[in-house]
Amino acid sequence: MLAAAAAAIGAELASPCPGGGPLAFGDCSSVRPFAIGVLGLAAGLYVAGLSGVLAWTRGLVKRGRADARGARDWYLLAAGLGLLISPLLAFTLVSALR
Repeated sequence: MLAAAAAAIGAELASPCPGGGPLAFGDCSSVRPFAIGVLGLAAGLYVAGLSGVLAWTRGLVKRGRADARGARDWYLLAAGLGLLISPLLAFTLVSALR
C-alpha cells in the first residue's frame, strides 16, 4: 500500500505542472499539494490501522480468546473497511489542517 501510494505521488511530482499529473487534474497550485497530502496520509492511516488490528488479533489468539480463522476474518474485515474509511478520514484531516 505504501509503495503504491509512493509511486502515485512520484508520478504526480514527475509530471509537468501545466498539464498536471494523475492526481492534480491540471491544477498544480492548489490541488496538487492537497491530493499528495490526502494520498500519503490515507496510506499511512491504512497501514497503521491494519497493524493495530493485526496486533490485537494476534493477542487474542495468543491468549486463547480467538482461533486463527476468526483472527483472519477480523483482519480481512478491517482491510476492506479500511480501504473505504482511510481516504475519507485523510481528506477530512487534510482539509481541516489546511
